[in-house]
Amino acid sequence: MRVKVGVILLIVSTFFVSCRREGHCYVPIGITNFRIEPNTAYYSGLNNVGGYMYLTGGHRGVIVIRTAYDQFVAYERTCPADSTTAVEVTSDWGSALLECPECHTLFVAASDGYPMDGGATTCPLFQYSTSYSNGELWVY
Repeated sequence: MRVKVGVILLIVSTFFVSCRREGHCYVPIGITNFRIEPNTAYYSGLNNVGGYMYLTGGHRGVIVIRTAYDQFVAYERTCPADSTTAVEVTSDWGSALLECPECHTLFVAASDGYPMDGGATTCPLFQYSTSYSNGELWVY
């Protein structure tokens, strides 16, 4: 009886270990659900294509980038490689690249927040959903 239980436990534990996904990303995120009017003076950083703003919400904040007249992307600022740090827009590349000031990983905003080769992680930034209609942007 003990041998059967031992064999069953060995098989079950092997199954769980072999099914572990490699490179699975765990990025802490917060609840985010807000509405803004990006064409107003208060959100002047978002008035033009390529503009961006850091907003409150999420775990370490949210960065919203205007990618076209009627399209926006929103990323959690928590770095997947170092969850104690918030990514920032690099001054050299405008809103195209986001960088973690601790691990110096560069994330490409236009490619869904994936890191460039050679970074400290292969995990992308968490991307929030956005919806733009009638001059209002919802980030959730």
